[in-house]
Amino acid sequence: MKDMAVLGIEQIFTFYDNPKGNAETERVMRTIKEELIWVKEFSSFEEAKERIREWVGFYNRFYLHSSLGYLSPKEYEIKYYEGQRRDVA
Repeated sequence: MKDMAVLGIEQIFTFYDNPKGNAETERVMRTIKEELIWVKEFSSFEEAKERIREWVGFYNRFYLHSSLGYLSPKEYEIKYYEGQRRDVA
């Protein structure tokens, strides 16, 4: 088995006492599989990586989430950091 760093993968851990953190990650993985992996055949590993990269970009910019007030992850992040700046000022 190769080390994740060798493969260029950053590993992010959730805490053992936070089962919701893992559930959110699993849900994103399921969505990627349902909307991209299972419905497309890729001609190469490089093509698969590029399509996944594009899909993640789309997901972060345009995929609305009810739990984020029907904002995309990027919109929510911008709103969050704008609120942080106002709180500091």
